[in-house]
Parts: sequence; C-alpha cells; structure tokens
Amino acid sequence: MRSSSVTEISQQPVWASPDVYPEKPGSSPFGALSRRGRRSEFETLDALGAHVRSSRDSVEAVWTPESERMEPPEAIPDLLEPLRDRFTDLAEADAVDARRTTVIFSLILIWALYANLARRVMPTESVEVGLAAILLILIGLIPWYDARRNRKSARELNEARLEGEEQEARFERWLSQERRFFTCSLIALLAVSGAVQIWVEIDVSAKAAGLDKERYRAGEIYRLFTAPFLHGHALHWALNAAGLWYIGRRVEALASWPHLALVFLISMVVGGVTSAQFMPEHPSLGASGGVMGLLGFLLVFETLHARLVPHSTRRRLAAALLVTFLIGFVGYRCSMPVLFFRSPVRPAVHVRTGRTWPWAE
Repeated sequence: MRSSSVTEISQQPVWASPDVYPEKPGSSPFGALSRRGRRSEFETLDALGAHVRSSRDSVEAVWTPESERMEPPEAIPDLLEPLRDRFTDLAEADAVDARRTTVIFSLILIWALYANLARRVMPTESVEVGLAAILLILIGLIPWYDARRNRKSARELNEARLEGEEQEARFERWLSQERRFFTCSLIALLAVSGAVQIWVEIDVSAKAAGLDKERYRAGEIYRLFTAPFLHGHALHWALNAAGLWYIGRRVEALASWPHLALVFLISMVVGGVTSAQFMPEHPSLGASGGVMGLLGFLLVFETLHARLVPHSTRRRLAAALLVTFLIGFVGYRCSMPVLFFRSPVRPAVHVRTGRTWPWAE
C-alpha cells in the first residue's frame, strides 16, 4: 500500500516538493512571510537577515532573487548567523519562562503535599497533588529540558546542520496544510462528551458510561467504547485532546485516516481490557489508551518508513510515550477513586432537574 505522503512519480516525500511553499511576489528582491501570513519586503539581504534575527513574528518563509518560490529561511546559507542568533534568543527566553514555571509549580506541589499530610490524606489519593505533579511535568520540567536542549542546538548550528533544519521546516509546513478531518472529528467528539459530562455532572456520567470493572465483567461491554470519551476533570480532558491533536494529525497525514481510526479503536479497547484484567479494583476513563496506541503506531511506522520523515523521531516519540503513561498513571491514582465513589448519604442528583439518576442509586 502506498503512503499518501509519497509522490507518485518521484517517490520522494511530498513535503520535499517546492510547491509546499507559495510563489514569491515580484515587487521586491527580498522578503519574508510570517506565520500569520503577513509579508515584509526588503531591498537587501542584510535587511532580510536583520528581520529574521529580531522579528517578533515567526518567519515562516523567505524569498531571494535566486529562488523561484518562497522557501524556509533555513534554505538560505547566508542567513545562518541571523538564524543562530534568533534560535538562541528564543531558547533563552523559553528557558527563563520554564524555570520560573518550574519554581511556581514546585511550590504548589509542596504546598499540596503539606496540606494533604496535615489532613492525613495519602498523596496518591489526592486530586490536588496529582494535578500539581502533572502541571509541574508538562508546564515546567519538560519545557525547561526542551529549552536547554534547543539552546545547545542553536549555539551549535552550522551549515551542515542547516540542511536538517530546512527539511524539518518543510515537513512542518506540509503537515500544517494537510487535511485532518478525522482527527478534528475525534476531538469534536471528546468536546461533545465533555459538555454532556458537565450537563449531567461528571461523576454521574462516569458511573453511567465509565469502565466500571464489575459491571463490565457482568456483561456491559459497551463501557469499553464509551469510557475513552469521558474524563475526570478539565485538565484530564485537555491533556488527552492535546495529545490526540499532535499525534492524530501526524498519523492521519503520514498513514491516512483509516489507520488512525483503526489504531485508535483497537488501542482504546485493548487498553480497557488490560485495565480490567490488571487493575480490577478501580474504574477507568479517558482516551490515554488510544493516544498511547497512536504513539506506538508512529514509533513503528516512522521506523519502517524513515524516508517519509525528515529525521528519526523515535527518541522524541518514545519520550512522549513515557510521559503519556506517567500522566495517565498519576491521573488514575489521584483522581479516579474521588470521581467514582460518592458518599452514601449524598445520592447523585441531576444539577438542574433534581432527579436522582437510576444508575447512581
């Protein structure tokens, strides 16, 4: 089966085609196109370089008298110094922000641990501790690590590595232009499910359609298909939606939407069955199983079809797989018991009608 990301004639990845970038205007010899679509025109290469170095807008493409179309700034060797300065400055700013965020969420995590210990609540049973830990990882530690790595890479940027940066820029632009209808449909379904959960109360919807292991083993197989679209809280939903957006559109562009649909379906079912087998004491919900399945699929796909991507992303995808697992584990340990087990003296009641749901009794 031929991948949709390979041209029919040349067998080269379509993202390497010059047609990925628009035609250049004929008004000025040099110019730049921002990610927002704004054009800036210049008369000299030095002026273009100064713009690339200090522009507040991200420079998506540039043109020169030698080029027939717009192209990424990484394709112009004369822009090496401005690009190195720009990448270094961006990495420095990201490192400062990430360091500040890490300190803030570290203090929040310490406060949450202290507050729960004072109440004699185990940290593994605390929603506050779990959320603080997830935010510390996602918004603090990972961006800090990425910024340090990007700063080192920017300082070492040379002409030999500029070609790889050009390929990455072409691939990312092509990826942003590809259709992602099925990915958007899945996220829309998550959004609708989230809205329904808010309408009927999150814990009520979780009892009705979450993966309650006892009811699943009693024959309610439908829970394998409904639980992945339910979430314990807004952050849980946002993390899964963001992961599905990043991974899903990549799978849909590289391998087409049937692969995305099949892998997501199989992964969420297998994840539910595995959870019922090895963690039978607590109910489960969330799309993490499907997202992890898509990550695993990408690891295999990009290994077998290395020419379809500008460079190997196995290390990055493996790290994302580990982070997704850790986030899912933290969220599972800290939020699930709280969501699914209500006090026996307070029945689940619809917030607007006042009616007690039969399955919550």
